[in-house]
Amino acid sequence: MRTIIHIWLLLSLLSANNNLDYVFEYFTNGIPNDDPIEYTIDSNVNYVPHLDTSLYWIVPNKDLPVDINTLRSNNNVAIELFENRIFIAFRSSESHFAGTSTKIIVLSSKDGKIWDKEDIIEINQDIREPLFGKIDNKLMFYYFKGGVSSIKFEPTFIYMKERVELGKWTNPLQVSDVESRVFWSMKNRNNKIYVTSYEGEHYKIFGKSDINVRLLESTDGIDFNEVSTLSQYNGGISEVAFEFDKNGDFWGVSRNEDGDKSGFGSHLIFAHKNAIDKWRVPENAVKNIFMSPRMFRHGDDIYLISRRNKGLLPFGFMPKILPMSIQRIFNWLKFTTSAKTTSLYKINKDKMDIEYLFDLPGTGDTAFPAIRRLDAHSFLIANYTSDVNNKNRWWFWGQIRPTYIYMTRLTFEAIN
Repeated sequence: MRTIIHIWLLLSLLSANNNLDYVFEYFTNGIPNDDPIEYTIDSNVNYVPHLDTSLYWIVPNKDLPVDINTLRSNNNVAIELFENRIFIAFRSSESHFAGTSTKIIVLSSKDGKIWDKEDIIEINQDIREPLFGKIDNKLMFYYFKGGVSSIKFEPTFIYMKERVELGKWTNPLQVSDVESRVFWSMKNRNNKIYVTSYEGEHYKIFGKSDINVRLLESTDGIDFNEVSTLSQYNGGISEVAFEFDKNGDFWGVSRNEDGDKSGFGSHLIFAHKNAIDKWRVPENAVKNIFMSPRMFRHGDDIYLISRRNKGLLPFGFMPKILPMSIQRIFNWLKFTTSAKTTSLYKINKDKMDIEYLFDLPGTGDTAFPAIRRLDAHSFLIANYTSDVNNKNRWWFWGQIRPTYIYMTRLTFEAIN
């Protein structure tokens, strides 16, 4: 049955598939830099983001190596460019939930047509949050080891493997001594790796939320130092996307799923460049939560890609007067049984607002976007989704059914 489904998807979805030639056109002059500080964008020109209409599917893909066996659930995507190759890593398992079948698959390609196996990580435990990091001409790959319970979130420690050559990586090195710490968003800016992280009990029903969110930095990709002794936030926030504007100021978008005194939802975060450890977090969360958020910059405009709730009620719809446990249960239940998609937003820095622009392909279980800059105006986007032909599939049904991975390009076009 799985083979039949894959054949049908290849016929119905890949018929409009483009290739990745546009990525490799840049390699003649070396790998394009991902840091926006390297690009000058005319502030007097208006640009509009445009998404390619055709998609390049990694899963399903008939040209993957014969010994790459993808499972039903394919998600948690990371991409990078290194040594004239494109790299992609993703989690593959029997479902979105933790289990012993989980593996991380790492592939690379020098032409976007033939894919080579780089690594497969299998430990009979859950593995999540793949991230590539580059510094000093070294490519590093990060992930955390989880548990095996399908109803618990049990991160242990974060590990890193460095690429040696094609198909050869170093043995895993533990790069965090804080148990339950999770790396979320990682960027090399000004030749320093920054990463947002969180630690603490996630998804508990009773009691006060006690998750610590931190910004870490590293000059070698191995030793990650906290930017301050105190955490940047304590409460219900877990994932935080971030980017620096052209002045060097810090901007972030949070995922406040566990809830706290600010409510449930998300926050637009700001910190001055001279005090990036002192986050200004609004007292009240935006009820429309931005899940699995990632941010990037074009010129001085900052954008967000995240999961969007298509349900009629916002995520934090329950009244604050109710006990936190009741709020959590009903907020989570309603959100899980609502349809989802992946969307692009723009940060309105003047109004301190997050403005919806348009949807990317995504439905059901979707949105763990990976973003890699190609040039001044183009970005490579990777994402995962349930069957794109089922536009209103609940998030939960998507999490227990097949999901697939694609790449596409986002381009900023000048308008008069």
